[in-house]
Amino acid sequence: MARRPLLGADHSRQGSGYGPNAAASSYTPVQSYGTILNEGSGSLRASPERYRRDSWLDRVPEEVAVDENAQDAGRDEESDEWDLAEYGYYSGSYKRKVAIYGLVPLTCIVAFLLLANLIRWIWPPRYTPPSTLPRSFPQPLPEVLLSAGFFSLTHALRVPLYNLASLLFPPIWDTLVFNTLYVLLSHVLRLAALALLRVRHEMVYPLPTWRDPAFTTAWWLALGWAVADAATSVAQGYRQLALYRSVMVPVERVQAILAASKAQAGGAGTGSSGTRSASGAGSREYMPLSPRSERDGVGAEQAAHGHANANANGSGRQEQGQGHEEGRRGKNAQEPISLEEAVRMAVDQDVEQLIHLQEREELEEVYGIPVIYIPVFVPCLQRIDSFLFSLGFTLILSWAYLRSPLSFPADYDPPPIYSNHALSIAFPVVVLAHLFLLLLHSPPILPRIGVHTTAYVGLLVGLGGFFTGLGLWGALS
Repeated sequence: MARRPLLGADHSRQGSGYGPNAAASSYTPVQSYGTILNEGSGSLRASPERYRRDSWLDRVPEEVAVDENAQDAGRDEESDEWDLAEYGYYSGSYKRKVAIYGLVPLTCIVAFLLLANLIRWIWPPRYTPPSTLPRSFPQPLPEVLLSAGFFSLTHALRVPLYNLASLLFPPIWDTLVFNTLYVLLSHVLRLAALALLRVRHEMVYPLPTWRDPAFTTAWWLALGWAVADAATSVAQGYRQLALYRSVMVPVERVQAILAASKAQAGGAGTGSSGTRSASGAGSREYMPLSPRSERDGVGAEQAAHGHANANANGSGRQEQGQGHEEGRRGKNAQEPISLEEAVRMAVDQDVEQLIHLQEREELEEVYGIPVIYIPVFVPCLQRIDSFLFSLGFTLILSWAYLRSPLSFPADYDPPPIYSNHALSIAFPVVVLAHLFLLLLHSPPILPRIGVHTTAYVGLLVGLGGFFTGLGLWGALS
């Protein structure tokens, strides 16, 4: 009795005849265990991976259905996002975005407390000379306030410097010239802070070392600059988020808004007044024009519907989703306003909405994406980068400056151990590194590489500058 093969392939017969000749012509050899199919050069060679991929043993119908449903849901969400963007909306909760952004100032506070105590725990000065500061103004108040004031000066001069560069240079070169002027001004003021605090005159050691109180002074100057930078950046971030306050839509109301917007577009195309009025009411319901007082909201709603006599009906229909209490709406709705005042308020709100739209478009041109879509860890990482930048740049410049004869009075002849060689190398290197980081954040480059890449590159440069400054002061040995 013939033995059956362990692994066979059931092939259909080719031909319709029966008998010996027909069987011989239609017979196809089966694949025995251990044999290799004689496949053409264009087909894949049989292998366990191929059998596993083609087999349904590792997948059940339920899993296939779940995967398909997940893919369909993802495509639907992406399609909804695109549709919302076409109508000028963004999905998400504004309050949740603001609450999550609270991690950024928290990161700044933690970084400042850690670095402020790091100088006390690891690198305390070995010898503290008698302080020349009054009791009401002890260290580190002079260092922090002076450096924060210098940062405020450079930040206030950004607009005049940019206007000057735009006036004198073509569009591409004005960005380079502006950033160069800003970087030079920043680091000149860092050196000026060392001269104003008379750090050279109060040094105990002849050359810069972490054991000298000058190291602590330079450290606090850097922290003061970083704190002012962090406060300005956090406030700017909240202002940028506020631009999206009136156009953010809760996820559970996305479908309703899309339906209302599409109905409004269809009503405008067909000229149906009923559809236009209903969709207009739905649009105003989900996207308030501006965060004004409730009285302004009543006037805008009444103007949109053409009411000549203002009453409580307009306020009762308006749902802004901002958590207003019913009692406040009823109280404010009792204040009648004229039609002219209602129209003026509506026009003011529309103008404000257009201004916010322009500002959002400008921000999206700078960042490449809407600000609300930037993960919160990116601004947190950028704030950490700013602390590292400030510490690294200040430590390097102060080390080079205190080794230079420029730190001594004009009528004093310093010993030969002091030269301008270190300062002539450190200052251009710091300026170029800072200029490189600023150019990465400029509009022509940032949208191409993304905010994530700039944050990671900034972290690498900041860590390099920080440890370079510590190494020059001998704090790593």
